[in-house]
Amino acid sequence: MTQIALHLIRNATLKLRFGGCTLLVDPYLVAQHEGKTYGGRLRSPLAPLPMPVADILNDVDAVFVSHLHSDHFDEAAKRLLPRELPVLCAAPIADGIRASGFAHVTVIDGGLHWSGTALELTGGRHGPDEVLAEMGAVHGFIATCPDAPTLYWVGDSIWCPEVRAAIGRHRPNYIVVHACGAAWKGVGPLVMDAHHVEALLRHAPWATVVATHMDCVDHATVSRVQLAQHFRSLPALRRRLRIPADGETLVLG
Repeated sequence: MTQIALHLIRNATLKLRFGGCTLLVDPYLVAQHEGKTYGGRLRSPLAPLPMPVADILNDVDAVFVSHLHSDHFDEAAKRLLPRELPVLCAAPIADGIRASGFAHVTVIDGGLHWSGTALELTGGRHGPDEVLAEMGAVHGFIATCPDAPTLYWVGDSIWCPEVRAAIGRHRPNYIVVHACGAAWKGVGPLVMDAHHVEALLRHAPWATVVATHMDCVDHATVSRVQLAQHFRSLPALRRRLRIPADGETLVLG
């Protein structure tokens, strides 16, 4: 079976290598403490980039942008990404990306075959009902290619019916979640917290879950340490949970 390399950069930003090509996901490239504050306490990102931007961009074949929140597609990324790079996204944000000077924007209208990999958009909920209008629509994707495990990148979503439906439809081998909890104006979680990750692991007992989007933004409510502590008394679930550090590469498959 062909393996997938998942290289976590920081926050939601990662490089996925499958089918011989590399996809950069949700680039958040601003220097430590030089971005926005989301909780009113500190300027994010709270962690530095683990490598120079030039190394992050090396060998990238395309970029996927899930939504236009600044911790997923920031001004630094708009400035530093080569304009000739293809950008893949959902239809509602395509014009916004083009307005930043990117000419090769491809809409994943339900599904897309790209460099031997099939990408299918998935839905989600960026928090509880009372913040959804303010948070806006978010998307994840299912990635499949011949002789490789199926990967589900959930994106900025809580545990919700849309995520359960995607898991049931595709039965992915690997599920990448955003697990920092996060709150907005005292309401949350905006993305999965430890209890949501536990629910997902119980729902998909065949899958390995990779927890990212942690220890980086100032409105987070769950750290890597806290997530690991939650599963200390749940060893059977913990064995199927990976919590990579910034800069770490996981080989999946």
